[in-house]
Amino acid sequence: MKINSLNILELIKKGKKYLYDVKSELGKIVWPTRDKTTKTTYVVLVFIVLVTIFLGLVDIGFSKIISSII
Repeated sequence: MKINSLNILELIKKGKKYLYDVKSELGKIVWPTRDKTTKTTYVVLVFIVLVTIFLGLVDIGFSKIISSII
């Protein structure tokens, strides 16, 4: 593949258009407020703790069942 100045200029134009489009799309994003982000983080952390406890209890239960069989 031969690289010439026309290909390079075309790549530069495409790169500029891409970056312009990225900047335009970032402007359309509706970012959550700090309060909403904090509340959502707490919900996720509580959910993680509850799932961890549940899976721990299930693991203990299966361990006892397997131990009694063996």
